[in-house]
Amino acid sequence: MSFIPDEELKERTGLSMAPMIDFLFLMLAVFAALAVSRIVMRDTDIELVRSKIESPSPLIDPRDYKLIQITISEEGTYKWVTEVRDYSLETPQAIAQELAHQYARGLLPEEKLKTQVLLKIDREARWEPILQAILAIREAGFEVRPVYEPS
Repeated sequence: MSFIPDEELKERTGLSMAPMIDFLFLMLAVFAALAVSRIVMRDTDIELVRSKIESPSPLIDPRDYKLIQITISEEGTYKWVTEVRDYSLETPQAIAQELAHQYARGLLPEEKLKTQVLLKIDREARWEPILQAILAIREAGFEVRPVYEPS
């Protein structure tokens, strides 16, 4: 007669799943951290610009720079605003294509950093069309700056 049951004395032939589950959670945490850091790194250099500038700087020649104004409405529609008229654009890719088209025609400065795209965003606009426009303009190689009007 033994104080330890025979079932506990036998060797176990099963596979322990605990280390595999720990490894899976660790991998999930690593990929989640990478995804978040990638998004954060893309958005760190977005600067807001006032839409009304009191006086231009005497050091910057306005003829050297080209300002392009694009508005995003509450519904998420895009308009290219010029002095003459507004042009509706369907998608963020259409904005990037129009920028590339004007750059190829020589209407924009040869150095892309001298072209500033100003995004005038409606206060009620959703974030998805705003982010898509910012990413499309950056992928085209141009600087983009969301603007606001001081209240």
